[in-house]
Amino acid sequence: MMPPSLVPILTYHSIDPSGSVLSVAPADFREHVRSLARNGFTGIRFDRLIDAFEGRLALPPRPVVLTFDDAYANFQEYALPALREAGFFATVFAVAGLVGKTNKWQEAGLSIPRLPLLDWPALREIAAAGFEIGSHTFTHARLNCVPAAQLEYEIAGSRRRLEDGVSAPVASLAYPFGAHHAASVAIARETYRGACSTRMATARVAHDRHLLPRLDAYYLRDPRLFAHFGTPLGNAYLAARMLGRAARALLERS
Repeated sequence: MMPPSLVPILTYHSIDPSGSVLSVAPADFREHVRSLARNGFTGIRFDRLIDAFEGRLALPPRPVVLTFDDAYANFQEYALPALREAGFFATVFAVAGLVGKTNKWQEAGLSIPRLPLLDWPALREIAAAGFEIGSHTFTHARLNCVPAAQLEYEIAGSRRRLEDGVSAPVASLAYPFGAHHAASVAIARETYRGACSTRMATARVAHDRHLLPRLDAYYLRDPRLFAHFGTPLGNAYLAARMLGRAARALLERS
């Protein structure tokens, strides 16, 4: 069985109408899913991609991985019905120590609203419906800033807590803020089958399974733009955004 060579992984956060940098409006998200379905894509879980990259699973002709960082409660209200309508599955990365609470980690100056997170009954219901629950650490910490003694708690401890709370295996991790370093990635390798970064690119079978890149849906919020996802025009647009993001990162480091 030959693994697929290229599979896009989309990153979503909150499905709400606030217009924040982490938000996609509910109606826009529904149109995203419908557009993917019309264009022949099938939404799959992140762990299924790992299976495919390891040659264990055959994927549909146009797979796309949909991931939702932070596990906002609005996933159940807005995203879940749209995904189920299309026959899509997805991965929800939950913050183990903040289940049923709010996104209190949000940093000042980003104009991101304080929002509720999914509680344990909701996470169990979502897992029972065939969706994957992954870890977004224990406290949504920047792992490259966490004391060495706390890394095991954030990375491996979050998996144990989520598995106890959801009663399902937790095999995947997303690094909060995309922050990681050699020590955190080493623990992730020991604990999870795969992990997502925030590096912006399409995932390839040759990529490190514990540093897989994603495409931020923030850049595609407008459904008229999203309609070009997976086309040469859409690919050219995302390539330009990748270059701009890389340039900003270089300027910030200089």
